[in-house]
Amino acid sequence: MNMHSSSSVRLRAYKALALGSLFFTSASFAAGPDVTYQEITDILNTGTLAGVRGYSLGSRTCNLGNQVLLWTNNTTPGLAMNAYRLYNGRVEQIGQSWVKTACCAGSTSGCGTCINTGGGLGAGCRDTYSASWNASQSRLSPRSKINPFTAAFTGPIGTSGTISGHLQITEADLTVANFPGSPPPLYFVEGHYISTDDAAAGNHWNNASYQRVNPSPTFGLTPQASMLMGTPAIYAWQQHGLGLNMPDSAVTITNTDVPSEGRFIVASKAKDNGNGTWHYEYAIYNYNSDKAGGSFSVPVPASAIVTNVGFKDVNYHSGEPYANTDWTSSVAGGSVTWNSPQTFAQNANTNALRWGTMYNFWFDANRAPTPGQATIGLFKPHTPSSVQTPVPVPQPQTCPPDIAPVGGDGTVNVSDLLAVISAWGPCPATPECPADLAPKGGNEIINVEDLLAVTAAWGDCG
Repeated sequence: MNMHSSSSVRLRAYKALALGSLFFTSASFAAGPDVTYQEITDILNTGTLAGVRGYSLGSRTCNLGNQVLLWTNNTTPGLAMNAYRLYNGRVEQIGQSWVKTACCAGSTSGCGTCINTGGGLGAGCRDTYSASWNASQSRLSPRSKINPFTAAFTGPIGTSGTISGHLQITEADLTVANFPGSPPPLYFVEGHYISTDDAAAGNHWNNASYQRVNPSPTFGLTPQASMLMGTPAIYAWQQHGLGLNMPDSAVTITNTDVPSEGRFIVASKAKDNGNGTWHYEYAIYNYNSDKAGGSFSVPVPASAIVTNVGFKDVNYHSGEPYANTDWTSSVAGGSVTWNSPQTFAQNANTNALRWGTMYNFWFDANRAPTPGQATIGLFKPHTPSSVQTPVPVPQPQTCPPDIAPVGGDGTVNVSDLLAVISAWGPCPATPECPADLAPKGGNEIINVEDLLAVTAAWGDCG
């Protein structure tokens, strides 16, 4: 799977859209149908229930392909809506909706040269829906009824209630005063299309787009700047990580593909806390993996001191069958690991990292970062059962005689000498035996050779 397939023709299309050019021919577009979310027409506040607000996004949708895009009543394409907040070095998903399914396409200009041959959204054509139309609850589908990789819609659709199925965000999450300091919080909304024939053509890597919004004191959402077409909102962390329009080059973002299946997008950063510890921050967006994520594991040295382990997800709602129980975490066996509360075999509807959602993971460690590999364990059965992704990880101990306090303090001194003396004799079967320093690699016994190794390294670790 290659996010950059047909990238050259799409780049020309995106540039033309940005310039407002309509001088396109169908030959300029990707082969096959290619749906993407171009613009937000308006945002509707659909109501409030117990401190939770409902929203709907209006949509201008483009077919950037050279073939008609299926536009089938009550099914494909479907538009899922998400909301995010970027604050204090972390981008978090704060809301999600059900999926607005299709009705009927009105093929108009606005995405290039529109070739309207009927039967769907024509090549190079644009379709427009208002936020109130997209809020129609009779056309909303639970995400659980859609396979994001094959883009199969299985129904049924429809819901009712004040904000049921709409993009739901708590008022507390939208109250800017709850997030003091500089820079202030930034808010973003995202639309993510799932389209049956677009996926079959391999053109489903540009289906998510995001745009910044400003919340008002009365919880209205006003679009700002322009939409980043074909770009998921997880990129906001990199593009605005140091403040509005101030990119953070320390944030890395990687596409991590599941063989013969979908994609996770992983963003990460390690930051020096200035007190001998580093903060490790990870965000994972399930772009379109039906296998979902069931665990996330980051390797850490066994002797490292790990604190401040955290996790953040986003709630399912409106009758989606999935549980909202937080993932568990553990520090053991040379890794920090988060796990879904139950396995797929135990409960197929437990809280897993499902498509169109982003989860956050973080911890502090007394080790500087180095390039490494984290592991995303898949929730549903698949071969392979996990995928690895490049992220910053705490580096191994670089000064073995620095063993005290546990994990070292950057200096070889009397504390380390006393640690060797207190561990004198044969190493236990478990746990690790950090005082076994000599000969190089240890010999399973603590003796005078280990004392000499400490004295030979006396002073600051270099």
